Amino acid sequence: MMSTAVDIVPAPLRTVDQHRCAIGKLRISAKARSVPIGDAMGAVLAEDVVADRALPAYDNSAVDGFAVRAADVVGPECLPVRLLVSACSVAGRQPAPLYVRSGESVQVMTGAVVPLGADMVVPVEVTSGFVEAFGVEEVTIHSVNSKSNVRSRASDFEVGDVAVRAGTVVTPAQVGVLAALGRTRVLVESAPVVAVLSTGSEIRAVGTELVRGECHDVNSAMLVADLLRCGADVHLEPAVADDVNACRAALARCAAVADVIVTTGGISAGTEEVIRLALRGQDVEFVSVAVKPGKPQACGKVEGIPIVCLPGNPVSALVSYELFVRPVIVAALRNPQAGRTMRTVRVDGETVPASPIPRVMLGVVDGESAAIVRSHSVGALAHANCVIVIPPSDGGLGPPGEYPAWMLDSVASTRRGTYI
Repeated sequence: MMSTAVDIVPAPLRTVDQHRCAIGKLRISAKARSVPIGDAMGAVLAEDVVADRALPAYDNSAVDGFAVRAADVVGPECLPVRLLVSACSVAGRQPAPLYVRSGESVQVMTGAVVPLGADMVVPVEVTSGFVEAFGVEEVTIHSVNSKSNVRSRASDFEVGDVAVRAGTVVTPAQVGVLAALGRTRVLVESAPVVAVLSTGSEIRAVGTELVRGECHDVNSAMLVADLLRCGADVHLEPAVADDVNACRAALARCAAVADVIVTTGGISAGTEEVIRLALRGQDVEFVSVAVKPGKPQACGKVEGIPIVCLPGNPVSALVSYELFVRPVIVAALRNPQAGRTMRTVRVDGETVPASPIPRVMLGVVDGESAAIVRSHSVGALAHANCVIVIPPSDGGLGPPGEYPAWMLDSVASTRRGTYI
C-alpha cells in the first residue's frame, strides 16, 4: 500500500516498507498457553483436540417414546401392535442395564440409554401414551417410520478422532465440543502481551489534576483501547518522566511481562529524548522514515523482547501505530477480522503542498467522498474516521483526487483483550 520509489527518498531515510520489514524481522508473536475452556473464546487453538472417549458414550434416544425391537413393529401386518412396557429409562445414571425382549418395550426419555436388544425408539406421539405401572401395562404402537430415533454410540467421535483442529478460532460451538469431551483446559495460541509506555515529564495519567505545563496521557489511552479491541492483552506501564534511570526501570518491567513493547515519545533529536538515551547500548535502531507525520521511529529488542518506539505527538503516534504496530499485532493474533477495512476515497476541493515523501493524513469519510483533517493537534482526532495516504508529488494536489485509505472503525475481535 505504501511502497514508494527509492529514487525520491533521500539516502538517510528509510522507506515505510523498509521499516515495516525491519519490524517484521523482530518476529513478534506469543507463546501457547493452557487456559480454561471458558477463557478460550476468540483465541486460536494451538493443538488438535483429540477425543479420548467416544461421543456419544452410549446409544441414546433422540425422542421421548418407547424402545422396541424393529422386528416387532416394522411392516403393515404388524400394526397396530400391543407391547408390554417392562421398564423405564431416563437420562442419568443407570445402575443396571435394561433389556428389551420380543413382545416388550421400554419407556424411554430423550437422552436416556437405549436398552440392550432395542434398535428403534417409537415416538410417544404415535402410541397410546406413557404408562405408570411397568411390567403390567401395555402400550399400543399405531405407526412407525424409517427413522430409528437412536443416536448411536461414537456417531460423533470415536476415541482418537480429531474433534477440533489446531488453528480453529474458538467460538461457543467449539467450547461446547470441548465440554462434551470433558476437557476443562485447552492449549491456545496466546494473545500477545503488549506493554505500552508513554514518556515525558509533562505526561500525567488520565483523571489526575493538571498544573501548568502538564497534559494527560493521550497516547496510552488511545493505543490501549485499540489493542484491547483487537484482542491483544495489555500491560499498561505508568508514564515515565524524562529520567533515564526511571525509564530503564520501566522498560525492564515491561520486558519481564510482555511479548512486545510499544513506547511513545522520547525518540527525536532533542536533548531530553529519554527513550533514545535509556536504550543506548541496546539492540535498537533509531531511524528516520520517509513519511509525514512520523519521521522519527525506532525498533529493535530490549532484553530479547521486541520493542517499537513511536513519536510522542498524538496524531503522529496514531498514524505510526496504524502503519507499523497494528498490522503485526493483528498478524500475531491470527485474526483477520481485526484488520482495517481498505478502500479508495475521493478527496474533493483539497490542495496539499508538494512533498517528495508520502503523507499519511487523518480524514473524514462521508459516503464516497472524503475530506482531509489538516491539523496535527488532538482536535484532529475528534473528527477523523479514516487515514488517507497521499503519495509523493512534485506539485500540489487539486480536485478531484482518489487515494487509498483505511477506516478506523474495524470490527472488534471475537476475543477482547485483557489487562495483564
